Amino acid sequence: PLFSLSNASKAGGPAETGSQARRSVACVQNKCEFLIYSSREAYCTASMLKLLLLPALAAALAPPPPPRAMPARARAQSQSLETPIVPLYGPPGTRSPFQGYPSTPGWEAGRLDDLTDWATREAANRPIVCEYRSDASWLWAKWRGTVLQMVIGPVLLSMSLSVGTDFAAHAVSAASWPLFAVPPADDAFIGQLRGLATLWEYQLTLCTFILTFFTQQAYGHYKSVYFCARAIQGRINDVCLFMAMGAERGDIADDGATTAYSDRARRVVTLCTRLIRLSHTFFWASTKTMSNGVGDGGLRDGDGTRDLERTALVEDAIGPELLNPRGLRLLVEAGQLTENERSALLRTGLPPSQYPYVLLEWTGLYALGGVDDGALRDSPGFEQNLLEQLARVRGEMFSISDFQAGRMPLAYVQLVQVLVDSLVVLAPPALYPSLGALSIPLCGLLTLFFKGLLELSKSFLDPFGNEGFPGQNIRVDVLVSELNFGAQSRWSAAGSALPLRDPDGPLPMDTAPEYCLANPN
Repeated sequence: PLFSLSNASKAGGPAETGSQARRSVACVQNKCEFLIYSSREAYCTASMLKLLLLPALAAALAPPPPPRAMPARARAQSQSLETPIVPLYGPPGTRSPFQGYPSTPGWEAGRLDDLTDWATREAANRPIVCEYRSDASWLWAKWRGTVLQMVIGPVLLSMSLSVGTDFAAHAVSAASWPLFAVPPADDAFIGQLRGLATLWEYQLTLCTFILTFFTQQAYGHYKSVYFCARAIQGRINDVCLFMAMGAERGDIADDGATTAYSDRARRVVTLCTRLIRLSHTFFWASTKTMSNGVGDGGLRDGDGTRDLERTALVEDAIGPELLNPRGLRLLVEAGQLTENERSALLRTGLPPSQYPYVLLEWTGLYALGGVDDGALRDSPGFEQNLLEQLARVRGEMFSISDFQAGRMPLAYVQLVQVLVDSLVVLAPPALYPSLGALSIPLCGLLTLFFKGLLELSKSFLDPFGNEGFPGQNIRVDVLVSELNFGAQSRWSAAGSALPLRDPDGPLPMDTAPEYCLANPN
């Protein structure tokens, strides 16, 4: 109707006056606004009806939902133990449980036997870090794992640039001077180099300041990781100590002077100490490191032909092999796991990197079961301290990966790298106007100090040697062997023979007068 009215006003009929035309236009505008308002109301009403009626209509017409499927973990628990276990390694192209880990090395004859020995060894065959002697001559003679080994290439390159600067100065300058003499200051080319030397001196001050604090922060990171690794050992030793002290005592032994664990207490202590020891072993097996005692050949400190080149090292050779189904079966054969425990680990569906925490949780559950059964001391203080130590073990294990993930921001490391590299590169032309040919050895010495501090700092930020800095590695095989003895032998053996209190033994004097009466002289 709107369009017909508009067209009628334009077509045929008598001529309209100006006022009539204005009234016609106003009438058309009013009708347009009314129609638009009506259409908006109708649209809003239809939208509201759609929102209210469509969900109810869809629910009424939809078919009934299928019965809820049983969760995967519940299905795994309901199946019998004879059900075949789904292998952890899927076909090519599927997600691997070791995604993010280094590639798995090829199988070698006797390789898994070495890993089994690694997991059960109780004696460390080398120090935990590369140790030193205070003798100056011994320190000067060292090469492997030192700053000299790290920066020998940049030192030689810097000295080569100094030699090139000397040749260029003699070729370009109009004046001549002896080999080890200072170049003439009035030479045009030497004058240009003096301007560069002024800029280099400002950069030297800034670089010295920043590099000093960078090295301090990097060494702080190294110490934090080291003490965190030691804290894991300490908290596990605390758990084993509490288990041995809280275990129920049995009857007096045949010698009439000692008591041992009761049978049920002995079983709980043996089970829990074995599981928490394996939790520690699995944790370091799943941690990426170049100093695990297997990939680096278990080298001792020193310089010699026994040292392996980095290309000969096998990176992270423990985790992918020891924690897969075949490696776990060898641990069963070695008496470190039971077949039931191995099947339970695989049935959890968790990746092998989580096996340490599974065993840690089992330790706590078995310990609480021992408290309920009376095999362990039933007191609030004992139970609280035991659970607190287990929680601290978990926290320290998580801290290792936290330290590795947040060791240093990229921008900070890049800034220090660019600052030191530019200082070293500009050193030959900047020092040449003041030193001449003597800048050749001095630039090498300067590069040794500044590049050496930078590379040393980056090695502190890589305490497990994954980025090519094996000198400052924390050797995890030493941590494993030390705790194997502590958790498996020290505390359980110490609590297995408790002497009875002897009433006839030596007693201290209660008061000073009694002592004086007993000893008049």
